[in-house]
Amino acid sequence: MPREDAARRAVAAAVAAGDERRCERHAVERAGRAAIVLLRINLLQWWADRRWMAVRGSRSVRPPRRSDPNLAASSPDEILRVCADNLIASLEERVFFKDLESRFLLVSAGWLVGEGQDQSLAGVIGKTDLDIFSRPHALAALEDERRVIETGKPMPAKLERETFEDHADVWVSTTKMPLRDQRQQIVGTWGISRDVTAQVEAERALAHHALHDSVTGLANRVALMDRLTQALVALERRAGRVGVLFIDLDEFKGINDTLGHDAGDQVLIGVAQRITDVARRTDTIARLGGDEFVLLCAQLTDDDDLRLVGDRVVRAIREPLRIAGTDISLTGSIGLADTADPQLEPGELLRQADVALYEAKRAGRNRFEPFDAKLHLGGPAPAGLAAELALAIERAELFVLYQPLFSLEPGTPLRGAEALVRWRHPVRGVILPGDFIPLAERHGLIEQIDSFVLDEACGQLAAWEAAGEGWEDFVISVNVSGRQLREHRLLDRVSSTLERHKIAPTRLCLEITETAMIGELFNANQVLESLSRLGVKIALDDFGTGYSTLAHLQQLHADILKIDRSFIAQLGAGSRDRQIIAAVTAMAHELGMTVVGEGIETDRQLDNLITMDCDLGQGYMLARPLSAAEVASLQVAARTPQAPPPKAAPSRPGRRQPRARPRAHR
Repeated sequence: MPREDAARRAVAAAVAAGDERRCERHAVERAGRAAIVLLRINLLQWWADRRWMAVRGSRSVRPPRRSDPNLAASSPDEILRVCADNLIASLEERVFFKDLESRFLLVSAGWLVGEGQDQSLAGVIGKTDLDIFSRPHALAALEDERRVIETGKPMPAKLERETFEDHADVWVSTTKMPLRDQRQQIVGTWGISRDVTAQVEAERALAHHALHDSVTGLANRVALMDRLTQALVALERRAGRVGVLFIDLDEFKGINDTLGHDAGDQVLIGVAQRITDVARRTDTIARLGGDEFVLLCAQLTDDDDLRLVGDRVVRAIREPLRIAGTDISLTGSIGLADTADPQLEPGELLRQADVALYEAKRAGRNRFEPFDAKLHLGGPAPAGLAAELALAIERAELFVLYQPLFSLEPGTPLRGAEALVRWRHPVRGVILPGDFIPLAERHGLIEQIDSFVLDEACGQLAAWEAAGEGWEDFVISVNVSGRQLREHRLLDRVSSTLERHKIAPTRLCLEITETAMIGELFNANQVLESLSRLGVKIALDDFGTGYSTLAHLQQLHADILKIDRSFIAQLGAGSRDRQIIAAVTAMAHELGMTVVGEGIETDRQLDNLITMDCDLGQGYMLARPLSAAEVASLQVAARTPQAPPPKAAPSRPGRRQPRARPRAHR
């Protein structure tokens, strides 16, 4: 290409002399008008070098001459020059231009910084990706550029992993387009890359967290059910048995009460390791929550296999566990259930193991018991407890507490409360919802309980308003089970309850777990869209524990996103959960959603959420679940004027000021 070479030599001489007009004259004289594109590319390179060297502190470069501030009145060449100057000198954008052989013609300052190329622009020009990146990545990039040149079509944003020989990999989203001259002939490619490493890592961490227990690192309920389903399906192809061991630690609550939750977590981690040590490599160990574990054993060949595993687990748990210099004696009770039927529902196999677990507890603990169909037909304690729960609704044994929801912005601390149901059992005392809500769902009682809580909460809000001022913006939140999303009766029930208590729809928020909302996505969107039109707020509860990715957020009819307490609990120096929360918060805000941090228990967690622009907070550090009278007292205290804080020294303009921390109400 002699004409191009002549143009390059002419431009190089003119650039060396520092004469931009001479550049054009030499290029035209030596190579004709066809070289104008190469000329302008080199002019951009020259201007970028000047700006880049100025950014790096070089004193030998004369700054660009002052131009007319009225850019619109300038010549097209001047406008091109100024725009290109800013684009190429920008540290935020990674812009690159290449010729037909994929050799770099020009890159922006942001490209040099982002790719870790600590050198001048001249050190990159003329090279290809093979000189900078690892060979696999470079070959893929060259293939993309060849395709763009051959087809003349842009390559839309492509997520790719830039790999290097000498430093950490980077994830980028790259768009490539054909580079054309004035005659619209393709003379190369150009593109823009954006570093999306933080978002990709946050997505991956979120996906991992959605399938794993944050304390032990074991699989969680979602992952367990998926693998159990796969194991049962595999029975259609290969004869055998699938078994589960439902494991519960005996008297674990006493450890938490006497040694604290940190020691309790260490015990759970130790038990998880012991179960892992006695399990096969192909088995799945999951923690369902609290002190409950499940061991899934697929491809069993003998009925006695599961009993042998159960015996090994009981013995392993029984060995003393040393925590913080103290030997802790533990025992565990286990329920066994297995099947050779590929049509059995995964939930039914777990339920059978749960029934057997109850028998192991009743027989004296520290043992395992296999599931017996006679127990199932005879109505063991779980079924008896279900009958008691049905009577509890009639006997008014259910009651509601309210956990306050605080703003993390100063000035408006108390924003609402979440209604939480409890069961005051005449023999067992107060039972928490985690111990009876699953039972209610299995036995068809959940709709009655949800209706009770909705009516009780709306009635209480009406009573608060009638008793005094200050409740105008107070929002009451009520949990709704996923099963109700399949039924349009929910809309009628909500409408009639609001009308009966004369509560504005905007004062009610329905909280639905992420797993329920995603699992019933089609039906849920129809019902939730109708509720949104009514004016009711929708909260996506326990975000991060189910199937969602960040991309799911824009598909859901939700006004509020509640980040699960398992993320909040791990907040601390160097924690990846901080990156996840920051990414989720930023995207939720982009979608116009309010973000709530659940389960705040420490100053560090609260301070982290404030710095990450979390809107609302909830947790035992701020306030435990309270009675209606206690919430009323808290509201009065929140409205009482406080002494103004000391006047702060003036800050520098544009500097972000930290938010005030809300007062704790314990």
